Amino acid sequence: MAEADAFPAALAVTVTQLLPALGSSRAHPPFAVYQNGEALLIPTRTYYDRERLLACTRLAGDAGVIALCLGMRHHDGHLREACARQLLLQERAWTVPFVVHLCGEYVLEIIEIIGAALPAWNTQALARYLRENPAYVATLERRSISYWSCYYRHQYPVWDDYPGRRTMAALRALQELTPR
Repeated sequence: MAEADAFPAALAVTVTQLLPALGSSRAHPPFAVYQNGEALLIPTRTYYDRERLLACTRLAGDAGVIALCLGMRHHDGHLREACARQLLLQERAWTVPFVVHLCGEYVLEIIEIIGAALPAWNTQALARYLRENPAYVATLERRSISYWSCYYRHQYPVWDDYPGRRTMAALRALQELTPR
């Protein structure tokens, strides 16, 4: 299953056990990133049944967190937002790709939630991930500019005032952190 490729190999057993509980989801081409040298294929969108997914987010341990990650890729923006709020309470390094990807999307409320959490959330794991994926981060930044131009330019006529720009600037600053 494609979703199994979205998580580090160390979580394979948990992911394999969780997926049947989620049911089926249509596949969209994933986006490829690296985390700690491991290639991951994160789903672009998931289409799990909302109630089954929410039930799985309440599972204990990694299984519930994996469900939150997959919920952050769900086609329903309200569900993505709810999962983002919960996932930002976690400090697992392997959740970073799911959070970062939302920074280059169009739902401003989610970008604002992530932007507010970034100063204190998983700083070292974020910095490493961002350094491992410079072309990907550049793509997210271009998407942010595009969404601002298409949807938010009237609300934020000055680019520097746009929350997506501020969130991307925070990610760029983390990308520049020197590894410990």
